[in-house]
Amino acid sequence: MSGSRRRINEFMNDRVTVGVTPWLPWPLSRWDWWTDPVRAERLAALRIGLAISLLVDIFVQYLPHFSDYFGAGSLGSPEVFSGRGTNHWHWSLFCSLEESRLFLPVILIWLAATILMLIGWRPRWAALIAWVISISLLNLNYYLHNSGDRIRNIILFYLMLTPCGAAWSLDNCIQRKPRGHKGPVYISPWALRLLFVQMALIYFFNGFYKLMGADWRDGDVLHFVLGNVQWARWSITDLPVPYGVTRVLTWLILIWEIGFPLFVSMRPIRNMTLWFGVLLHLGMAISLQLGMFPFYMLCLYLPLVPWERWSKRIDQ
Repeated sequence: MSGSRRRINEFMNDRVTVGVTPWLPWPLSRWDWWTDPVRAERLAALRIGLAISLLVDIFVQYLPHFSDYFGAGSLGSPEVFSGRGTNHWHWSLFCSLEESRLFLPVILIWLAATILMLIGWRPRWAALIAWVISISLLNLNYYLHNSGDRIRNIILFYLMLTPCGAAWSLDNCIQRKPRGHKGPVYISPWALRLLFVQMALIYFFNGFYKLMGADWRDGDVLHFVLGNVQWARWSITDLPVPYGVTRVLTWLILIWEIGFPLFVSMRPIRNMTLWFGVLLHLGMAISLQLGMFPFYMLCLYLPLVPWERWSKRIDQ
């Protein structure tokens, strides 16, 4: 056995992988992208990024206005969405709550679970509690939420099923790693890969749906959105954008979304494709009133960053 091969085998044997490693059918079982463990920091970054976004969401939207959104006499009064609750897919733990004041403890529990998820103390249980409350509140007042809140629920679902506290967490500081192990911790990549595939499908089907609209094909959508006071953060008269520019950007976004699965599979343009997505969501957050949608979407990019490079000094 060569020296390099021996060192690789020693590294593989010494490497600690935590969490469940699921059985995968062929050809996924032969595909390194699905089977090779990845550093736990990538999942930890997803946990921390989502927790920060959710904290902002709770403090800005839910906590100050909970009595306006939930309970009798509110915008989410039980009779408004009573028909939606008959579908078992639209369940809510709080469908029997009618007094708005009773939702304050619910929001506070949600807040506490998010803080625990942020610091990494029993983060899987915290993610489970946050997911149940998030789903329940979404189904109580459907019109309050948008697709960004669904992204939030998807990420919470993955976090409660994975060892998201294996790095950068209070649990990891207390329990530490297996005795005698001083190296980094790894996790099975299945959850991060599924999340990436889901992100690609979100972009593709979103672009496919847009392609059915004449305004998108004509390149007029961005011009109309920036001129709509319900969407834009400032008047287009104060910061005019040439029609030709908005038309090109509309087509560029449409092409990028439809081609996203193909573009990220091509190594030469993969990073450029991902950076375009990051800049797109940052631009949406700055210019449009979309709530937390851009920030929840940006959380999907966090596992793609090689965070292990920044934690290398700590591991050493």
